[in-house]
Amino acid sequence: ECRRRGLAWPLDPPNPREPAMLGHDHALSGALAFVAVAPLLPVSGTQLAVAATLTAGAGILPDLDEPGSTIARTFGFLTGAFAWIVHQLSGGHRKGTHSLLGLALLTIVALWAGSWQQSASANVHHGELWWHLVPAGLIMALLFSAGLRALYIGGHHGDLFGIALAVLVLWKGWDLVEVTPWHVPVLAVSVALGALAHLAGDMLTHDGCPLLYPVSRYEFGLLPEPIRITTNKLAERWVISPLLLAGLAYFVYRDAAPALTTGASGGWP
Repeated sequence: ECRRRGLAWPLDPPNPREPAMLGHDHALSGALAFVAVAPLLPVSGTQLAVAATLTAGAGILPDLDEPGSTIARTFGFLTGAFAWIVHQLSGGHRKGTHSLLGLALLTIVALWAGSWQQSASANVHHGELWWHLVPAGLIMALLFSAGLRALYIGGHHGDLFGIALAVLVLWKGWDLVEVTPWHVPVLAVSVALGALAHLAGDMLTHDGCPLLYPVSRYEFGLLPEPIRITTNKLAERWVISPLLLAGLAYFVYRDAAPALTTGASGGWP
């Protein structure tokens, strides 16, 4: 019935005519965005690794509007069906979730989930608050698993590893400390930075992003039209991808250097 009416089905492959950056480049750009600004937050050590991995997953989060995308295939039919719903509500692929409004809504959901998690941890002696951990746990499991899948880490067991990592982070509270003067949980910061990196990446391609959707469908780009990249071609594979890897390696070394030279273990200040 869905195919007869021209609607996308959760397990359909992505439309090859929709130009978008490769999933692993979106994930790399997300991780790069967090490690680049880490000294301003500031973070280090285990918490930096956790936050960067979350932001890598958030780097492909806007593609939850496409049922065939990497993040939509993370948990099989469950995320595929949810992506189909998002596809319908957001106006289609690269519409609502690729706008400033979509960025704001994703961040607000992560902020709400992170704040609920904080309230449960602050009142851990009240056993009835355990469900406050569920929204943050679900989001982190999705981001960890999707990020690992996009970066080809973990193979067939990457999703299980992502879920286990989310449980471990919840247990240890590695994502709890607020990393800005405005008391924003790290989960919200990761989602905002990852989604913003995703939009910036798609704005390097020929189609750009409709930042003002649904008010305007005009697609903004970061480069003049003649030099915008075509995805999965030489420019992305041999220029964008290596630059992202090099940038990530540099910033990780920069952030880790103080701990390596002083022997400090790192952590939230």
